[in-house]
Amino acid sequence: MPKKLKNNKKRLVVIAGPSCSGKSWLIHQIRSGFPSSFAGSVQKKCKIKGRVLRNRLRLSSLRKDWKTFEEGRLQKRFGRGGYLHFDVTGRHQRLKRKILQELMKSADQVIILNIVVGFEQWIEVNALRRDQDPERSISSFVKGMLKLNARDPSAAKKCYTYAFDRWQRYLDCSPLFKCITVESREVKFIQQVDRARLGLVELTVFQLAWLKIRYAFLLARVS
Repeated sequence: MPKKLKNNKKRLVVIAGPSCSGKSWLIHQIRSGFPSSFAGSVQKKCKIKGRVLRNRLRLSSLRKDWKTFEEGRLQKRFGRGGYLHFDVTGRHQRLKRKILQELMKSADQVIILNIVVGFEQWIEVNALRRDQDPERSISSFVKGMLKLNARDPSAAKKCYTYAFDRWQRYLDCSPLFKCITVESREVKFIQQVDRARLGLVELTVFQLAWLKIRYAFLLARVS
């Protein structure tokens, strides 16, 4: 574990999780100045305060900087620290993860709030969002998963597991100072992910290879 860093170091806080997992709710609670008890605990554990809280990094702007190859622009936006909303099932996943890696290189301290949500709950809340707000833009991965779940829930669960595991491996290979995991349904901090509780399945090498072939277009969105 790295040594504790002084307050004048540049800190990047990433609030990450799949769509509809509660990322925006937490950010709204913290920015309001009157967070709920749980959101306040998240703010304290992730050290979202001072210049970090004042600098909300937006991936839409960061993607434009990346595409124009404007030298030093990402580092300038990051400045002395900031926080980032990161949807692990959103569009342009490969590019976003490259940008996140660059931001991590600019930071002295990286804290990830990793929000996990069970498969069935994730399907339910995304379907509800789609039905209640048809005009709202949702990622092609979410659209594809909702359609797949309607005809083959078992295959959808395996694809969700694939996406979950890909993100976890990304975190394992990242230069993190701290990773704090929260279970969305229970609104609580957890030390270890209960895969069975989240509806995740164990994929054999054969199943993994088959998924990549059968659902190549869908899984490419989160690879």
